[in-house]
Amino acid sequence: RKVLLRVDKEPATPGDVVLDVKNLKVVDDQGVERLRGIDLQVRAGEILGIAGVAGNGQSELLEVLGGYEDATGTVTLNGAPIDLTGKYSDGRSRRDRGIAHVPEDRQREGLIMDFAAWENTAFGYHRDAAYTSGLLSNNAAIKADTAEKMERFDVRPPHPHLAAKNFSGGNQQKIVLAREIERNPDLLLIGQPTRGVDIGAIEFIHQQIVALRDQGKAILLVSVELEEILGLADRVAVMFDGQIMGERLTTETDEKELGLLMAGITDTDKPHTIAEIEANLAQAHGNPHKEI
Repeated sequence: RKVLLRVDKEPATPGDVVLDVKNLKVVDDQGVERLRGIDLQVRAGEILGIAGVAGNGQSELLEVLGGYEDATGTVTLNGAPIDLTGKYSDGRSRRDRGIAHVPEDRQREGLIMDFAAWENTAFGYHRDAAYTSGLLSNNAAIKADTAEKMERFDVRPPHPHLAAKNFSGGNQQKIVLAREIERNPDLLLIGQPTRGVDIGAIEFIHQQIVALRDQGKAILLVSVELEEILGLADRVAVMFDGQIMGERLTTETDEKELGLLMAGITDTDKPHTIAEIEANLAQAHGNPHKEI
């Protein structure tokens, strides 16, 4: 059956600014500027979608906010600054501040594939009081918690001892989501939430994201699927060549306008030739002569 990418949801009621990013810049090991002065805000109770052709800085944005990429600029969470370099610029510090992260690649960054589901449930949170007994891990408590999460997130099969590599892609993603969403974060970073998952899991994952928004949490969503962005997000910011080309309310835009912004064209009301759009897209991939 047809996948329902448009989720039934009530209009957002945004609250205070949770995430405030100003002039964020990233230069990679080759000296290439991947983020070129990003400014954005995400408020409590809303989903900000980041759209763009893959390779235009979305991944670097998530990596900086997730704590495993250095950057310059200013990032605040609930008004308090976050370190972008140094000892306290890491995933653990981000989690301690109330940031949860569902990475774009669940198998390389979200899970340890040879470890059991119950071990992955505690991945990154193994020092929490609920998971420890003195100086040691409380494995019985972790396994019991994993069984409860598997039931709530409909992970199949519901076996905490099964290795992560033996679950389907959709169920692997549910394990990551259960681990991050149930930490009650102030901000959820989520990249490509439904990449490579089955129809039923797509709809379930969308429902969980919207439910978190309705609890008053801030969500930053990165997806290459425009239909997914339009169905989930309340606002969308479009990235091109490491910059934000524009922001739109999803109720006041469409795929055509967003597609032009993704090609680096800000004057979306003006007619544009195919050659102009192709040239801009080729620039986005770092090769002005590349065929699209």
